[in-house]
Amino acid sequence: MNIVWLSGDLDPTQVGVKTARLAELADAGIRIPEGFVVTAAAYGEFVREARLGPSIAQAIRRFRAGRDLVVAAAEIRSAFRDAELPPALVDEIVAGYEQLGGDGADVIVRCSPVEPADELQEEVFLHLRTGADVVAAVRRCFAALFSMAAVGHREATGDDHLRAAMPVTVQTMVRADIGSSGTARGESTFVRVRARWGLGEPTATGADQYSVHPGSRPLIVKHRGAKLTKVVYADPRGTQRVPTTLDERGGLVLTDDELVELADWSARADKHFRRPMALEWAKDGRTGELYTVEVRPWMPPPVTIAARGRATAVSRLG
Repeated sequence: MNIVWLSGDLDPTQVGVKTARLAELADAGIRIPEGFVVTAAAYGEFVREARLGPSIAQAIRRFRAGRDLVVAAAEIRSAFRDAELPPALVDEIVAGYEQLGGDGADVIVRCSPVEPADELQEEVFLHLRTGADVVAAVRRCFAALFSMAAVGHREATGDDHLRAAMPVTVQTMVRADIGSSGTARGESTFVRVRARWGLGEPTATGADQYSVHPGSRPLIVKHRGAKLTKVVYADPRGTQRVPTTLDERGGLVLTDDELVELADWSARADKHFRRPMALEWAKDGRTGELYTVEVRPWMPPPVTIAARGRATAVSRLG
């Protein structure tokens, strides 16, 4: 099982927790970017066939004997980058990319750690346009399992470096840089939506904020934010912050129909996972379609109240 497509009930130990949640949403009819996952099993096969285990073990022994962690981790990553991926795996990755459009089609490659704590090593490679680029990014994600932070974390927790694995997610890119992005989450009977032009999760300052009460006659409350800047893609494969236009500052990011759709997705996600969830969404500026790009459990932030002249943090539990 080298690759699996993003749909249905996927094994989190093979595709990573975040990606498994996305696949569940797709199966529930919520739109996500099309894509596939290079599994943890494929990572394991690569390590075995390239005989990387001894290199990993030797570098770790040298670290424990006094070598600098930065040097030891870099040594392992270098071995990963120099190793050849199994030909059968390369063929499957390229075939998967062809199904997403092939050469010229923009995709994003994202490290998808199995364990939540492994998010220290999460990396993203943007607007890749060839099969060779995708294969190279997959290898770099495999190597990212041995970043300095990742190695140090496993040493601190006593986890076995040779039992760790790194799935990799490949998806079509949503052109939110020429569209918009934001979050949606349920709160009481309303869904709260934040929106900004361009890429990224908006903060409370400067973003448009909406409250949507879904139903046969939705109630929508809108607060327009300043939206002075936005984040866009920049070559090669990076991002940059630029000023928004006067029209973007003066207008609202989302239409009523889009807000109703996001509120419906949020309510369905909460029901599916049986707990409050936060959705990250993106709107493609070319097609105008909305997509969910991440879903995660939502916890209410601590509430600060005054108590005898001192601030006290109160959290809701359950």
